[in-house]
Amino acid sequence: MLIQRILMSFEVAEKIKYKHGLDPLVAKNILESTCYIEKVGGGNYMAIGLCSAGYVTVFFEYETGTAEVKTAYQASGWQIDLYKRKRG
Repeated sequence: MLIQRILMSFEVAEKIKYKHGLDPLVAKNILESTCYIEKVGGGNYMAIGLCSAGYVTVFFEYETGTAEVKTAYQASGWQIDLYKRKRG
């Protein structure tokens, strides 16, 4: 999967910041870095990565090189375990 463009609406950025306590730029950083990506249905994907904020999970829609972020939050225990198993 080649992500060439990352989109995030103002509403999603506000949700990530105020509901989940993360800087919205963290979601973009995860998608730009080496992360584990898994398809979760339709055009929806889950990315799990490690950054300065710790392990972060990002849900996004992907279509033709464009990822549109839907939400991001601190990864749960099972998501961290999945990332460690898949990324070594």
